[in-house]
Amino acid sequence: MDFIVGLHSVVRWLVVIAAVAAIVRYVVDLVGNSPDAEMGRKLMMAYTILLDVNVLLGIILIVGRAIGIGQILPVWIEHATTNIVAVIVAHIFAARSRKMDDPKRAAKWRLGGVVVSLLMIVAGVAVVGGWS
Repeated sequence: MDFIVGLHSVVRWLVVIAAVAAIVRYVVDLVGNSPDAEMGRKLMMAYTILLDVNVLLGIILIVGRAIGIGQILPVWIEHATTNIVAVIVAHIFAARSRKMDDPKRAAKWRLGGVVVSLLMIVAGVAVVGGWS
């Protein structure tokens, strides 16, 4: 399980890096004259894929630890639920933005999706003790 915990932690920081890169890109897209829709789409895809991977690792951790100690702690369920909802939110915003013809409007939706899901993730991580 230690390897999965380490991997879950590494992917967590990759999520943060992808989120920061995406936020910067979407703000540039909104302020600039010619938004790069393809780059925005790829950043959102990278962000959601990293979220998916981390949720999968988290589920593996919960199941593995539950088998190991014979119970599931409520804090694990709160953490998982909050973060799964955050991933769903990110996917909804990503899917909605893919259908938009206006690159600036798509950038707004992507920015909103990253910010809202990231705020939910921060809340979900706080439940288990923060970012340490």
